[in-house]
Amino acid sequence: MVTALLVVDVQNGLMAEQPYQVSLFLETVAQTIKQARTRQIEVIYVRHHDDDLPMGSREWKIHDSVAPQANELVIDKAYNSAFKETGLRAYLESKGVERLIIVGMATDYCIDTTIKVAFELGYEVFVPKSGTTKIDDGLISADLLVPYYEKLWHNRFAQVLPLERLFD
Repeated sequence: MVTALLVVDVQNGLMAEQPYQVSLFLETVAQTIKQARTRQIEVIYVRHHDDDLPMGSREWKIHDSVAPQANELVIDKAYNSAFKETGLRAYLESKGVERLIIVGMATDYCIDTTIKVAFELGYEVFVPKSGTTKIDDGLISADLLVPYYEKLWHNRFAQVLPLERLFD
């Protein structure tokens, strides 16, 4: 089964806000990318743009610790879904991708939407534990929200697995 890794919105402007467990998150994302590359799984980056992340700005660029290699696809988006008006679905279909590993932020916005859309489109979805994060917004603290979503997704929309089991 053809697998691809989606790295969603791991951008300078968002990392500067010090999201929940940022060091663990960045390490998990970096290790997931490293393992995917080792296994020749395509790594696809998805990058958001809006008023806070204007195209071409330093804030909009992907964080150096997980930066794409020259041959890796970067898709820009303007919505919570990595699929809406991006061409991602057509690209994945052209490559025969049936399984997606998804990491990034924000857990309750772009990641949740992308996971659920991927599920609806028929992809088998995997998420490494600690592979998503969010900035505390003053409503629900990230230390409650991130584990809540991991539990919500698991065995419903995705398989949420420890990194060491993700590529079994």
